[in-house]
Order: sequence, then structure tokens, then C-alpha cells
Amino acid sequence: MVCVLHAACAGAWAQAAGSGTIRGSVVDPQQRVIPGAQVTVRSNDFNTTRSLLSDASGDFVTPLLPAGTYTVKVEAAGFAPRTLSKVNLSVGSTIHLSVKLQLPQASEQVTVTGRAPTVEGNTVPPEVNKQEVETGNFFAGLTVTYLPNRDRDFTQFAQLSAGTVESGAGQGAGLSIAGQRSTALNVEVDGMSFRDPLRGGARGSDDNSLFFPQTVVREFEVVRSGATAEVGNTNAGLVNVLTKSGSNKFHGEGFYIGRPSALSSRDTFDHSLDNAQNEFGGSFGGPIRRDRAFYYFGAEQDFVNLPYWTQFQPQAPGTVLPANLLAQQQQNVGKSDPTALFGRLDFVLTPRNSLNLQLNYNRIHNTGFTPDNSTRTDAAFDNSLDLVGHSVWARGGLVTSFGAGTVNQVLAQWAVDQRDFRPRSLSPEIVINGFGRLGGNSTYPDQTNSQRRQVSDDIALYRRGLLIQFGGVFAYDPLNQQREANLNGRFDFNSLADYENDLPRRYQQTFVTGDATFDGAIRELGLYVNLKAPIHPGLTLSAGLRWQGQWNPQPGNGNPAIPQTTSIPNDPAQWQPRLGLAWNPAKNSVLRLAAGLYDSPTPGNVFQRVFTDNGRNTTVVDSYFDPQVLPLGAGQLGTGLSAPPVGLTLPQALVVGIAPDFRNPRSSQTSASLE
Repeated sequence: MVCVLHAACAGAWAQAAGSGTIRGSVVDPQQRVIPGAQVTVRSNDFNTTRSLLSDASGDFVTPLLPAGTYTVKVEAAGFAPRTLSKVNLSVGSTIHLSVKLQLPQASEQVTVTGRAPTVEGNTVPPEVNKQEVETGNFFAGLTVTYLPNRDRDFTQFAQLSAGTVESGAGQGAGLSIAGQRSTALNVEVDGMSFRDPLRGGARGSDDNSLFFPQTVVREFEVVRSGATAEVGNTNAGLVNVLTKSGSNKFHGEGFYIGRPSALSSRDTFDHSLDNAQNEFGGSFGGPIRRDRAFYYFGAEQDFVNLPYWTQFQPQAPGTVLPANLLAQQQQNVGKSDPTALFGRLDFVLTPRNSLNLQLNYNRIHNTGFTPDNSTRTDAAFDNSLDLVGHSVWARGGLVTSFGAGTVNQVLAQWAVDQRDFRPRSLSPEIVINGFGRLGGNSTYPDQTNSQRRQVSDDIALYRRGLLIQFGGVFAYDPLNQQREANLNGRFDFNSLADYENDLPRRYQQTFVTGDATFDGAIRELGLYVNLKAPIHPGLTLSAGLRWQGQWNPQPGNGNPAIPQTTSIPNDPAQWQPRLGLAWNPAKNSVLRLAAGLYDSPTPGNVFQRVFTDNGRNTTVVDSYFDPQVLPLGAGQLGTGLSAPPVGLTLPQALVVGIAPDFRNPRSSQTSASLE
């Protein structure tokens, strides 16, 4: 049997780095525009400023601002200055200010107070943005900090967003937006990709435990549709996360979560589970040097039980289960004690340059857990898994203002995720139809090393009412994976009686006969340009084009008898046009229309089997193709076969190749929303 992989999907996705935009207009008491007004935007957290002049239409724009609280001061000759303090800019948002200057009266200065000051975990939802074409949901610090969730996984809150669900547990777990695969979801933290290039989707989504410390998350948004050309690598949505930072004031939080088993209710089947959890952590930040350097640090530690009950499927009346099987129907308690650390430094280098450095470390240690994270299973405890691993993520960003209306942002990152999934038993897996599973988990072991090295550059220009954003990104992803199914053998039985009489229906086992390691690198390059402009009062147009290319690793030991195993096609022509409109038909309403194409990268583990399961590096023994194997396997329930039998009818029972016209998943989206 030759399995050939194709890619096809349909759906949606979206935009934005970990920054926002403040734009506005300046008018006199008669609503006439004031060109040449001096506008100063000052960060209340870092005391940095950007200065610019309103254009001939009285408009001004300051793009690529870090989310936070700002003071905006507007001055013009012949008018009293006006100051808008405590303007709260959220992640991925645009704030529009309408500033009316009055005639001076006895050196009068007008100050308008906006939102309450930003304190720890107290950011609030922004005003409805009437100029953006994206549609999504914003999750303020009040939600992230104070709304409880079981695992301290802030992405669980994303399920409060329309069209967003949890796709399951284990491999392929994560959020699904607009019905798309979770592996096609893009996640960004402070404007930098948080995607796993090997497994796809958000990093750590397969770990069944906390990965990113929630205590350092300031706020985040879920964009469901209408994405502009700024961010690629997704066709199923965007989760855009902003972390907390230090400031001129010391601030922080601490927490402890305790869940005694005695206070946990019994499960649906009236079993009492040892559902204990103890979790603690906190974060703290402040100035290193006032107005110049700042720090923020956070840490979380979790000790949690992962209980589940093994209950085999019911048998016909009068069936007597052997004592060794009855003893395995019990509560099993897995353990998880992950550690997550985060550190951030911010520097104001000059009035025009700011530098941000961040480092994350994550340690994973899970024992005796089920891949599907269920609380009830028909699998014995030996069929569960252990997981050990760690992650390191270092990144930095430099933002430079080149004067009125021109800003440049350079981001770079290096990340590594090492994981080792181990079956608790190395005995063959025994699958008994209508009863349950015994022995080790035949899908594992799975050892991976996934790295990402990325650099990006984004430039924003504001000229005569037109906001132009363009840039590019390059990523180099070295990947390594060792995973083969059925290394210790798998037996399938039609019934419990057949198992007791050692009469298997099928036997499968994989033998390593060459290099069974996937070792290669994926290279990605992307370029984009996006234009945004008001084309009529209350009507904003956004138009952009994104191009992406993906160059895939090539097998070094393909099977010349099967051409689909000798090469993996590249995908260098991912053209993605985007178009959107935001219209305000009434003061309290906005209609958003958007359409576009979106391409998502193919996860590296799709290519792993092309490298290893090619009939040369591995040999698959399967009694479906070689019936003479069945009597050889019978009697080997505890160990499996030690070597491939001689004289196989079909020594290449399973080969995985890839189609010559393979390309990355692409979705087409058209959306309309009314707020």
C-alpha cells in the first residue's frame, strides 16, 4: 500500500503584531481642519515620545506603537494647547482621536482625562474600532488575570470568541477557528511567531500542561476574519498576545491555586478521582533606571494530578474476566509538574530608538497520562505515556522612529522545543475489539527537536492620509524527529475469547533497517505590502498583497523504486491578495467587509514519514499482506518479533510518499460583520 499525501482546505484567518496605532484629526471650534498642528504622543509607562505634524487634512497617524497608556498633546499657533491623558492603546488596535482646539483665553490649557490608569491586570476592552476591517474578540487584562481557568492556560479564554473551539487533546490539539485545523492557526507573542514548525499550531499545545506563564500576559485578541497582509502563516485565524512590561512604577502580582481532592465531585460514572492541584507563581516589574531601562519577570509552577479510570467495555452476560484483567480496572493517576519562566527588558536607547529583549524557559514533566486527556478510557495503565522536555525562546525587537510618520520595527528570535514522549511499557500493544487495549502504546516513542530562527522587518509610512505598511520575514527551522509506529509490535483480536485463546486477527510490526531519523530544515520567506486609507468620511479601505515561499527538506535515502519518496516539492508561489472595507453608516455602527486568500505552512512532521517510511529505512511487517506472519506473531504477545521474518511476500507493506503537485494548505475567505 502506498499512501500519497495531498493538501486542501478552506476557511479564514487574520492580522496584527503586538502593537497598535493612534490616529486622529485636529479641528478648530468651527470644525475646520488645522494643518501643521504639533502632536506629541508620550508613553506613560516608558516616558518615550513621538512628535509629528498634522497633514493638510488635519489628520495625524502614529503607527507601530507598543500597547500601553499614552498622553497625547496637541498644539497649534493661535489656539490653546489640548492634552488627552491616559489614552489606552490595546494590542492590535487603532484608536481614533477627534481633537478640537479652542481659542486661547488667559493662557488656558485644556486637559482631557481618558480611561483609568493601567494597573496590574486591569486593562479594559478598547473602544470599538471603526476604521479596521478585521473582525475578532479582545480579551482584556481583567479577563486574563481574574477569570479562573483550570490549567492557567489563557488561550482557553479564546473559546469565548465566536467560531472558536478546542479541537481536542494530544497531537493536533489546540484552538480551531472557523472550522480549520488547529495546526493551521497562527499565534504571535509581542509581534513574533509563537508557532511550532514541526507540529504546527501554537507551541506546547501537545503538552497537556501549562506552557506560557499566564501571569505575564497583559491582554490578547482573537482575529477571526478580515486579516490584512501584515501577518501570514495561517488559514485558520490569529491569536495575538501582548506581555506585561516594566515601567517607572513598581508593580506585580502573586497567586496560589489549591484544589484538594476531597473538594472535587465524583465523575459521571460515580468514581471518586484524585483530582488534586497546587499551583503558585507571580510576576514583578519596575525601573532599572528611570525613563531609560525597565524589567519584568514572571514564574509559574504547577503540581497537578491527572486522574482517569480504566474501565474495559462490558461483555456478554456470564463472561468471566481473568483476574489479571480485573485488577487493571481502577483509577490511574498521572502526574504533571511543569515550570514556566519569563523575563523581559526594555531600553529607551535614544528618543527615537527603543529596544526590547525577552527570554522564556519552560520545563515539561508528565507521567502516566493519556494522549487524549480523557478521564475514562478502555486502555490499561501500561498504555499511557510519560513526557519530558524543555523549551527556550529568546527574542528581541528594535523600534526606530525616523520622524513624522515613518517607523521601522526589526524583530528576531531563536527558539528550541525538545520533547520525548515515552510509552510506559515496551511490550506489544494488544487491541481487543469490543473490550479494550493492553500493553504499551504502539504509536510511540516520539523524540523531537524543533527549532526556529526568524528575523523580520516592518516599515510604516504615513503620507497624505495614506498609511502604507510593508516588510518581510525569513525563517530557518531545523527539525529532528524519531518516531515509528509499532516498533514493539501490535496484535489485533476480534474478541476477548480470541485473546484468551491466542488467536490474533492481525499482527503488525515495524523494523528499522536504515536511518529512521527525520533530520532536515524548512526555509520560509514572506513579503507584504498593505495600504489603508479613508476614501470617504466614515469609509476606510484596506488593500494588500502577501507573497510567501516554503522550501522543504529533501530525503537523503529515498526509494528509487517509488518516486514519491525521493523528493518533497517546494511551494514558492503563495500569492495572497487581501481587500477590506470598514463603513460607518451610523454613529454607533460599523460594517466590515473583507475577502482574501491565506496560505498556512505545512508542519514538518508531515514530511517525517516520507524520510523514514520509504521501504528502505524501515520495513513494515503486516499479516494483512503476509498471512504467514500471523502464526509467527502468535505466541509473542509479550515481546513481539526480534527481526523481520525471511521470505516476506511484500517487504514494503507500508510506504509513505508525497504527491509531486503537493502544496501548502490554502483557504479562501469572504466575510461580512455588523457591529
